[in-house]
Amino acid sequence: MLSAGWVWHPLSLVVSFDVAQALVNPSHLDKGQDLPTASNPGLVEENSACWLDDRRFAVAASTEYQEDNVEDDGELRLRPLGLAVYDVIQGTCLQAFQLEEQAGTILPVGERFVLSLYRHPKLIDLSTGKVVHVWTELRSGLQESSIIWGLDVPPPMAFDPATNRFAIVNDNTVTIIEFDQAMNGVR
Repeated sequence: MLSAGWVWHPLSLVVSFDVAQALVNPSHLDKGQDLPTASNPGLVEENSACWLDDRRFAVAASTEYQEDNVEDDGELRLRPLGLAVYDVIQGTCLQAFQLEEQAGTILPVGERFVLSLYRHPKLIDLSTGKVVHVWTELRSGLQESSIIWGLDVPPPMAFDPATNRFAIVNDNTVTIIEFDQAMNGVR
C-alpha cells in the first residue's frame, strides 16, 4: 500500500506499507517504509505516487530542492521536477527522469506509462521519461501534491484502470480518453 501525503512541516512524503505485515502487526501502519534513502536524501518533496504493477511504483517530485548546494552525482534518484520508478521488493530506484514541468497527480496507464494531471493531462512513457501526448485543450488543475491550500478545486475526473479509460469534465463537457490495450496510442 502506498501513501502520498504530508507530514507536519508541511512536507510531502511517499511511504509504503506491507499489508501482510500490517495484518499480523497493526503497529506497522504507524511508520511504514520511506523511499530508499540512497535514492532521495531529502533533496525534493515526494508529491504523488502510483503502483505500476505488484512490485514497482512511480513517484513524482516537487520543483524545489530541500537542501542547498547538493551536487549531481549521477546516481539514480528522484530530483526536482522528477519522476522515478522504484522496486519495492529490492528497495532500489530503477529509473529516474527530469520533466519539463511537474507531474502533479499521476495515474498508472498499463505498466509502462503514467498519466500526469498537472495543468493538462499528459501521457508519459516510463521507458524514456518523455511526454508522448498532451491534451492541451483540457484543463486538469494545478494540484501538485496532497497539500492544496490556495488552489482552485480541480475539475471532476475519473480513471478506470481495468478498461484504461480516463474521463474529465471541463465546462459542461465530459471528455473520455481511451488508451488502446497495447499502449501504443490513445483514442
